[in-house]
This record gives sequence, structure tokens and C-alpha cells, in this order.
Amino acid sequence: MLGIRRECWVGLAILLVGTSGCRSTHDFVFDPSIDHYQAIATEIEFPDVQQEENVRVLESARPASLRNAESLESWSLTLEEVIRTTLTNTEVLRDSGGRVVSAPTGTATVFDAAASDVDPQRGLEAALSAFDAQFSTAIGIAQDEQSFNNRFFGGGATSLISNTGQFSAEISKTAATGTSYAFRNVTNYNRNTSTFNLFSSAYDTFLEAELRHPLLQGGGIEFNRIAGPNATAGNYNGVLIARINTDISLADFEASIRNLLIDIERAYWDLYFAYRDLDAKKARRDATLVTWRIVKDKLAFGDADGEREALAREQYYSAVAAVEQSLSGANGANGVFAVERKLRRLMGLPTHDGRVIKPADEPIRVDMVFDWDEALASSMWRRVELRRQKWTVKRRQLELMAAENFLQMRLDFVGQYRWRGFGDDLLGTTNVVNSGAYADLLTANLQGWQFGLELSTPIGNRKGHAAVRHAELMLAREQALLREQELQVAHELADAFAELDRAYAVARSNYNRAIAAQQQIDPIQAKYEAGDVLLENLLDAQSRAAEANSAFYRSLVDYNLAIATLNFAKGTLLDFHKVRLTEGAWTEEAHNSAQEQARRFRMRGGDCLELPCPVSQGPFAQDPADAEWLPTPDPAEPADAAEEGEPGEPAELDATGPLELLDPPQLGAGPQSAGG
Repeated sequence: MLGIRRECWVGLAILLVGTSGCRSTHDFVFDPSIDHYQAIATEIEFPDVQQEENVRVLESARPASLRNAESLESWSLTLEEVIRTTLTNTEVLRDSGGRVVSAPTGTATVFDAAASDVDPQRGLEAALSAFDAQFSTAIGIAQDEQSFNNRFFGGGATSLISNTGQFSAEISKTAATGTSYAFRNVTNYNRNTSTFNLFSSAYDTFLEAELRHPLLQGGGIEFNRIAGPNATAGNYNGVLIARINTDISLADFEASIRNLLIDIERAYWDLYFAYRDLDAKKARRDATLVTWRIVKDKLAFGDADGEREALAREQYYSAVAAVEQSLSGANGANGVFAVERKLRRLMGLPTHDGRVIKPADEPIRVDMVFDWDEALASSMWRRVELRRQKWTVKRRQLELMAAENFLQMRLDFVGQYRWRGFGDDLLGTTNVVNSGAYADLLTANLQGWQFGLELSTPIGNRKGHAAVRHAELMLAREQALLREQELQVAHELADAFAELDRAYAVARSNYNRAIAAQQQIDPIQAKYEAGDVLLENLLDAQSRAAEANSAFYRSLVDYNLAIATLNFAKGTLLDFHKVRLTEGAWTEEAHNSAQEQARRFRMRGGDCLELPCPVSQGPFAQDPADAEWLPTPDPAEPADAAEEGEPGEPAELDATGPLELLDPPQLGAGPQSAGG
């Protein structure tokens, strides 16, 4: 009784000592407010980032404006030069709205496709890594002391002291068929105080070769290249899926380049129109100045009243304000300086460098005739959105094939073969029984093997059936989206055809309007000087002439933009501007590495390396001369009279039709300088 009481007191003392070490020396007071966090957690700080200075930002000067218009230098650029400069300066694919500032994560860059290819989770290298050989090793030692109430369990003793150690090393690999191979070595060391031991310490080692081959679920080259050897139902990341993800990234990159080009071309021709519109407003300004001077002279001789002089003066300053507005641009107006800054932004140039870009190219002024059947076939084959969606459909088809594999049971063939060695020492001496574990291993006297089948399957397999149904629905969805995309692309092409015809017809009519409006000015001015018409008639004629000239050049620019839009709808915009997408130049180190990898992973014979499921039809033909999608014309069908000539080639206007698209008189041959 006294012993039990003493044990209770000892246990209570241990409990008190243990709990006293965990007690805080400060009283805890719950504070529901967050005031003590605001000084630290919500404090605004600046990140410590080592970033090189942006040279193009440092080179930026005060933007062109009305204050420094006289000192600006003209910089003539063709559209080809603008595109070349843009692509040279492009790492981030820009847009006219500058969304990279507010949404940088959604902005395309030249790094996206490469980053997708080497994504450690979903990239091609990540998918290939599932088939890499794996090496693992471990070593550990331990000591254990134990007492027994029965000598039989203690090996002839009531207590046992054991010192153990273990070393293991293994190389494993999964093949493209799903078969996994492993070769391992395990060595165990044991030293204990048992009186029944043959040796006081002993080493036990074995070499083991193992093979596991899936016969149903998880087996086959097709499944493992689609889903990967570690796939689960609904989660597929094989080599083929990863490769398609890279192709989708390349399609997204191509679409971003194409969108950048169409924005560049729109900005370029808008800048051309801004110069032409400025010229028209300057012509009106100069004409109203002459008229104002005539009215002032008449006022001096008493042939006009002050009201007429004020009207002429008001019209002159109205024309001056229009020139200033057309030069600068404000409140959404496309002035020369505003559009030039927009073009600079797309080109990746500094905000200003003392020069003002001036378009050197003239718009197309002839009737461009496109063949509808060729354009429709081109849009179905060359539109990058459709190609991207077809890659998505192909991915869904592969996922369905992989999902169907999970409907099967898991039946694996398993085989092992083992060589053992046992001895008092680790190495030992040959020809001496049990002198060492490895010496005994080399005699090959201790061998074992095991072969068999392992079967496992969920009863009902709800997840497998759900995965198949989900894959079928996703495939049906993507195919429906592809059909709808093709229909929308056909409608876009039809709209582009209609817009092209409209823009050309309106441009031709506006040309005739500009000619007629210009021809009215001289007779009306002569009549005004003779006193036969009012001043309002002359000022109105001058205003209408300026508006007609601007309308003509606006419609001419719209016609060229319609050509660009039609090439956009056809999917040939990159080819129209002679732009090709290709991988960047390799360094010498990259070439050497590729040569070394080619020797290591050269193709070997065997049916197991054949691709069971074709994924691609080969490289995409960027050159239309290599295209195989063009429709074959039926020689029995007569050619459409409205579509004579080679598809996509300019056709001259009919000589018996309306006037050719020429420059209206007194408008100059090209864009004028921003100064003056």
C-alpha cells in the first residue's frame, strides 16, 4: 500500500513539473480589434526588385503638341518598315488599348509558348519525365532494448539488446507500354544478445529484380502516351496531351501576332488619313484667309459691310481651329499627333524622339477582286482560331480514349526474382560458408522467385463511367463549338466581301464628289468678286470642298482597311504582310546539346515505338504555294463575270466605267509634314 502511494506521488510530481513548463508567464487577453495588425499587415511597401532601366522610357521626350509643332522632323516609314520595327521591338504583344498595365497576366508574350512547353506540371518535359528512370537509396541504424517475461520469446534470455541497420538502393523505370521495372539491393545488419544466434552479428543481403505489367487498365502504348503512367480517371497528362497543349499555345501566339498586325495596319492608315484630313483643312484655312482679305479690301472701298467682314473672319478662325484640332486631336478625335502616338505605342518606340512618323506608302486605289470559293476554303483552313479549336477537339478525342481504359479492371502480371546472401561479415571470403553476405550472394545458392496476378476493381466503377460520360460530353461540346466557329468565320468572310465592295464604291463616288466640289470654288469666287453671289455661297463652297476631300480619303482608307479585314477573315494576313513564324536562332551550346541528346535517344527498332494514334497532319503550310486546301475549279463551269482575274490580284477599273481613283486636284501627292 505504501509503495502504491509513493508511485502516485511520483506520478503527480512528474505531471506538475511537465505542465508547469508549458504555462505562459503572461496573462492572455483576447483583443477582438485589428488595430495591432494595421501598422504591419496593411502597411504599403515597395518591392525590392533588381530591374535594369528601361532604355526606351529613358529616351522618351516631351510628346509632340501644338507648342512644338514647328520644330518637329518628319520621319517617313513604309508599312513594311513599321511592321519590321514592331516585330523587332516586341516581347510583349501590345494592343491599342494598353491593357498590359491593368491586366498583365492576360497579355500574350513571346515567352508563352516556350513556357507552356517546359511547364513542370503540364508541359511536354513534365509528361516525358514520367518515363524517366528513378534512383532511390536509404540507410539507417537503430538500437532497441527489450525485456521478456518468457525466455522462449527472448531467445533464451529475459532481456534482449538489438543493434540493427539497413541499406537499400533501387533503380526503377516505367516503359511506354505501362510496364514498370525495378532492380534493388537491400542489406540488413542485426546484432543482438540472443543465446540462440549462430553469429553474434549477421548480414543479410539480397538483389531483387521486379516486373509489373498491366494487362487491362493502364496498359498499352496508346493509353500511356495519352494519359501518362500515373493517370487517374479524369486527370490525363501524357506526352500527346502535353504536345497538344504546346500547339494550342503556339496558336494563341500566332493569333496575338495577327491581332497586332491588324492593329498596326489600322493605325498606319488612320495616320495617313489624319495627314490627308489635315491637308484638306489647311486648304480650307488658306482659302478662307484669301476670302477674308478680299472682304477686307471691299470693306476698305465701301463695297462690303462690317457684318460680312466679321463672317469671313469667323470662318477663317473656325478653319484655323479645325487645323489645330486635326493636327493635335482631342476628346477621341484622330489628330495627327494622337494617332502617331498610338502607332508609336504599338511599335514599342519611345513616346517621342523629336520626329513625327509620316506614312510613305500610298493606299491601294484599284479594284481588288477575290474569289469566294478560294477565300472560303482558305478561311476554313488558315484561320488560327479554327486550327486552335481543332487541336482542342483532338485533345478531347484522346481524353475519351483514355477514359474508356478506366472502364476495365486493374489486372497486373507481377514477377520477382531474388538472389540472397548471408554471413557473419558484409563482404567475407569466397569458398567459406557464411563468411560474408556478398560472398554468399555470389555463390547464387540462395535464390527465390515469385510470379502471379493481381486484380483490383471498384464494384460498379462509378468514377470510370462518369469519366467516360464527361469525356463524351466535352468532346461533343468542342465539336459543336468548332461547327459554330466555322459558321461565324463564314459570316465574317461574307461581311468582309460586302464591306470591300461598299468601301470601293463609296471611295469612287467620293472621288467624283471631291472633283465636283473643287470645281465649284473658282466660278463661285469669280461671281462673288463680281457681286453676283453672296459671301455665304463662297464660304459654303469652300467648306464643302474640304469636307468632300476628307470624305474621299476617309473612304479610301476604309477601302484599304477592308482589304486588310478580308485577309484577316481569310486567315492570310500574316502572308499578306510576308510574316513567317519560326523558332529563334539556336546558340552553339544548344546545337551541341541537341546533338548529344540525339545520340542518347536515337530511334531503335521495335513495334513498341510506333505511334499508335496519329495526332498531327504535319507542319502547317504558311506559304500558300504549298497549300493543298485550295478548291479544284470545275472546267465545265463558266467563270463568274464579277470575279475575273486571279484570286486576290488587283484588277484595273473598266475604262468605260466611272473615273479612276486619282488624287483630287490641289491635294498633293502624299502626306504633308506636321509643321506649318
